[in-house]
Amino acid sequence: MLALELAMIFVLSQKNELNLFFKGDGYQYQGMVNNLINYQVLTVNEKAPFLPTNFRTPIYPYWLALIYIIFNSFIPAIFIGAVVFAISAPLTYLIARELFSEKIAFISAILFALEPWAVYQAGFLAAEQIFIPFLLFVIYLFCVYIKSGSAIYLYLASFFLGFTVLIRPVNLFFIFGLIFFSIIFETAKAHWNRALKVAALAIFIFSLPLIPWLIRNKIVLNSWQFSSASNINLYFGHYAMLEKYLGKISDNEDMNEKARNLIGAEKDEETMTVKNSKILGDVATKEIRSNFGPYVTMSLKMFPLFLLKNSYGNIFFDLKIPNFNIQSKIRADFASKNFGNLPILVKNTPLSSKFLLILLFFWPIIILLTLFGIFGNLKRKPANLLLWFLIFWILYFTVLTELARDISRYKLAINASLFMFAVAGFYKIKNLFLTLMRKNV
Repeated sequence: MLALELAMIFVLSQKNELNLFFKGDGYQYQGMVNNLINYQVLTVNEKAPFLPTNFRTPIYPYWLALIYIIFNSFIPAIFIGAVVFAISAPLTYLIARELFSEKIAFISAILFALEPWAVYQAGFLAAEQIFIPFLLFVIYLFCVYIKSGSAIYLYLASFFLGFTVLIRPVNLFFIFGLIFFSIIFETAKAHWNRALKVAALAIFIFSLPLIPWLIRNKIVLNSWQFSSASNINLYFGHYAMLEKYLGKISDNEDMNEKARNLIGAEKDEETMTVKNSKILGDVATKEIRSNFGPYVTMSLKMFPLFLLKNSYGNIFFDLKIPNFNIQSKIRADFASKNFGNLPILVKNTPLSSKFLLILLFFWPIIILLTLFGIFGNLKRKPANLLLWFLIFWILYFTVLTELARDISRYKLAINASLFMFAVAGFYKIKNLFLTLMRKNV
């Protein structure tokens, strides 16, 4: 996987410049590191006054700061991050091996290593560089706990899960999945008294890495709020999508301007403060509660789209390949029932962009195979806790991130589990086919 990542970094840097890998979150992280080094404050402010915030949790900014202090440049972070991210492939293999055959585990890891967005994303300065391998390590430890019965692996998983929350707050509630399955496991193995003790200790260990951050927020910001990013995502993600779904705003509405007007701010960064993010979060929560039925309907519609769609056009855009938006054009023609234009569109697409047409079917095939894998394994082993835990893993991140704009980026958190079930589903279909063939001979 690392070889593919380095090749992608090389090609992208030739087509653009290395500064490409700093776009999006990367520019903000660079600013935060400069503020940490020059002013000793964790803030997203670009200019004075440099007011502390809790919008970005601390581990990834400090990770980048350490690299910058050592090398006096952010460029090494591109390559070091890619190396760390590449560990995700062998971790996928280790997780799959706890539940499936060696062959399924190996192919799952290969799929993870070859998936275009994983190869593309690895070099960008974004929290996923270290979040994904950390997350997979936590899941591996939990799988070992279920297989071995040794609670020490649960405690280790809980401890490192706390660190993943300090990389990306989306993992804050993942602990409840670990605790739920551990209680079931411990109750079946021993007694519910032991299950509760083990669960309580796991929660305590999980909280240890978080306590210093919470205390810092209370002292510096006078708030126990873990991260203002949660309210920001609620407003710009869930609230914005709901308003568009209800027809209250247009697709071209500038939500940043709307947010600034709401809180009386001049700059976008002012929305990220504890006070202002709470205002935005309260507005979003109130609107969601008032339209809870439509919100649930919208979310259910978005659920399969999150799993089926991809962001591969962005890769082709950065590679300077023409017609990089061919997938969007095809979806638009389907939506408008302009089927007659499809053959012309495909015919006029350059050969280099036709690969995007193949990739259009990649995730639908993977999800179809995943469903076969899930139902096939549940039918064979309905009481297998690890199967249910992998399903929880998929559902957790899909529900929390399905309204995100960078679909492929946020889908990285569940790629490993999807590939495991997909490969298992493929062999399930293959075995059924061979069985039918033998019966007909």
